[in-house]
Amino acid sequence: MKNLHKYFLLMTILLGAASCDELLEVEPEQSLTTSASFADENTSFASLMGVYSLAQDFDVLGSITAVISEYQADNVRFVGSFPTLQDINNFVTNADNGSVRTIWQDHYRAILAANAVIANVPGVQDPGFTDAERAQFIGEAKFMRALLYHNLVNLFAQPYNVSNGGTPGVPLVLEPNILNGETVFPARSSVAEVYTQMEKDLTDALAALPEKYSSADQTRGRATKGAVNGLLSRLMLYKGDNAKAVQYADAVINNKAQFALAGDFTFYDGNTAEDIFSIQMTATDNSRTGAGGWSGYYLPAARGGRGDAAIGADLLAAYDQDNDKRFTTLTFSGTDASGVAAVFTNKFKDGATNTDNSPILRVTEMYLNKAEALVKSSNTVSQEAIDMINPLLSRAGLSTIGTSDFADANALLERILLERRKELAFEGHRRMDLLRNGKPLRTSGAGAGSSSAGDPKVILPIPQREIDLGAALPQNAGY
Repeated sequence: MKNLHKYFLLMTILLGAASCDELLEVEPEQSLTTSASFADENTSFASLMGVYSLAQDFDVLGSITAVISEYQADNVRFVGSFPTLQDINNFVTNADNGSVRTIWQDHYRAILAANAVIANVPGVQDPGFTDAERAQFIGEAKFMRALLYHNLVNLFAQPYNVSNGGTPGVPLVLEPNILNGETVFPARSSVAEVYTQMEKDLTDALAALPEKYSSADQTRGRATKGAVNGLLSRLMLYKGDNAKAVQYADAVINNKAQFALAGDFTFYDGNTAEDIFSIQMTATDNSRTGAGGWSGYYLPAARGGRGDAAIGADLLAAYDQDNDKRFTTLTFSGTDASGVAAVFTNKFKDGATNTDNSPILRVTEMYLNKAEALVKSSNTVSQEAIDMINPLLSRAGLSTIGTSDFADANALLERILLERRKELAFEGHRRMDLLRNGKPLRTSGAGAGSSSAGDPKVILPIPQREIDLGAALPQNAGY
């Protein structure tokens, strides 16, 4: 899979300038490339690989959106020098923020690539291209489209628990949008409508996808049934459908042939049974080849990064620093970008060639999803939920817990959220975990007092250029 990203060229040619700030004005000659990109099974496969490659982009799933989701909350202390990222960190972002604009554009470029596969694969003329293979390609593209929309709606819209999904979401673009040179300006769909489409794409994909592929990097780096179930579990948890969150988590947890909770913390970037789905990186093909992806932010200069994103004081205080292996084995001391002594995560180790995969879905998250959903649905000190947490505590070298340790369901829920924070730190979960549970992103510093779900600056602005071009995109409040 890591080498398969090389097939992105055809989709780059096909989409060319087609980004959402040009929604979507296509030169007449560009339409000629569609037939070349979907001439047969091989070119269709190349186009599908282009979707994965575009999703690998630095501003999509290649690291920066996850880094923002950590430092906009309370896990990371950001001291980077990039003004556009500083503005997000300081809750003073403007609608003309260049980083925000690029995040928007690059997500839609990848979505358009997925749309092209979904629209064109059924009509490919190739007698060797079986119906099952076509369905699989379309299923992979639908999984990726759902994942891309999941990231977009989390960044640019309020969480589902605000007005039950009734607030403005993001535009749902479901066609390739190569429309005889016409410009298309889709309106914003509601958050609920975006969730409905994501769920539809994922349930459509489930039957068509395989359990695994021929190699570990493909099994962990391409869409599988397990990846669909994992993303559905997260989606349902975020939506508040706790029964389905448990159902889909169980589909992963109970699939012992493909997935297993790691016994220690050596699994990072290893394409092991702990990994459900990861964006694959190599030294020659990564989210920011030659300039630093995950490690550029999370490692100090002495280890090949910049030291922009050290662990925040609030998270440091949450660890049992003497006994918790998530601290003793996954952190180290160094100097941050401002020259101050700091503690850093050791999850992303490669500051030389940037080969750290992007961890999108892991088995550990399924245990945490199930535990949280069980407590919320039963409003009890659930033994079954505790049974999901104890293996994580044992792995971390900590004492296990029992029902007698909690006065009520809320106390157990708080413990589950704490373990979720420590297990998934630096992987991009913290911001949404706080917002969807009614907690502020920060209790001190910039944003304190105005960083809870529904507040303006907890979400990114719609890029001003989109609005200036005439798109029907009402701006988010506060911008």
